[in-house]
Amino acid sequence: MTKRWPVQLIRLSRALTVGLAYYSVMDIPGLTSSFVAIFVTVLLFDLMISLDRIRGGWGVCKDVVKIVIPHVAGTALTLAYGLIIGGFFAVIVHLGLPVFLGAILTVGLSYSLTERTPGRTSSSVGIVGGLAVFDKTYQLAASMEFFPEVGPVIVSTIYGTLAALVMGWAIGIVLGGVTRLFLPRGYRSVKSSAYELPLALKPVQDVLHLDEDYLVASMHVSAGSLVIGCSLDALDLRQRYEAMILRIDRQGVRVSLPAGDEELQAGDALLVCLPERRRDEIEALFIWAPAATVHPFPAEQGMKQESSE
Repeated sequence: MTKRWPVQLIRLSRALTVGLAYYSVMDIPGLTSSFVAIFVTVLLFDLMISLDRIRGGWGVCKDVVKIVIPHVAGTALTLAYGLIIGGFFAVIVHLGLPVFLGAILTVGLSYSLTERTPGRTSSSVGIVGGLAVFDKTYQLAASMEFFPEVGPVIVSTIYGTLAALVMGWAIGIVLGGVTRLFLPRGYRSVKSSAYELPLALKPVQDVLHLDEDYLVASMHVSAGSLVIGCSLDALDLRQRYEAMILRIDRQGVRVSLPAGDEELQAGDALLVCLPERRRDEIEALFIWAPAATVHPFPAEQGMKQESSE
């Protein structure tokens, strides 16, 4: 229990943060959804408790601002995109566009634009804002007084949503910062999208920008393979096959981006980046086979060779 108290504190503080965020925005006029405040406050809370340091004077404060501001600005921009798109398609519906098509385009364009926004913590904020404006205004489409009536609705929705967003930011930063003061180190949740995941936790496809003819494949070194005892430098997959071993899993030990002097052993599980057209011949290196079917390597590089009878 002694080792788990920081996690329990984080859970309790996060629950308090969510409850306070909801309570603080529930009476805001024109609010699209309390989800906006709740989601943003959790993101900022997670960001604050993940900081390496929280004490240290003005220098640390500047570092915190540098981290938080891009996320705040990106999230605000996604919300602005959604609100503008929602209002635009409400007007187009008034001019004759079918309602279902307006709703589809509102969601689709809100998502597409917000996904490209740098620093955004979630595209959901933009979608919620866009749908809220569209939902409140398209119903006025049949009214002859559409434009006089729709203006106050849009303004009220923008005000309520931005107010909830600001309130969520403030609560998340304050309670996250206070919680971090009591923690022995920064804590990161794998499920949180408030920050960029550490490299080791990212999917391979997100780390590597592969050409269309490349893929990442799992392979195993079988007993009797010619590569057993061979170093990666001697194997020289990059030069011979335009391939690279990204990871070796060996008896519960994971070696990411292994060095050239790493020697392969029977039973090794390999993660290999390779051209798709050469998969079969690369895979043949790691399984037992007669020497005639396996590409030979020079003896001076330490490669085991078998002479064919």
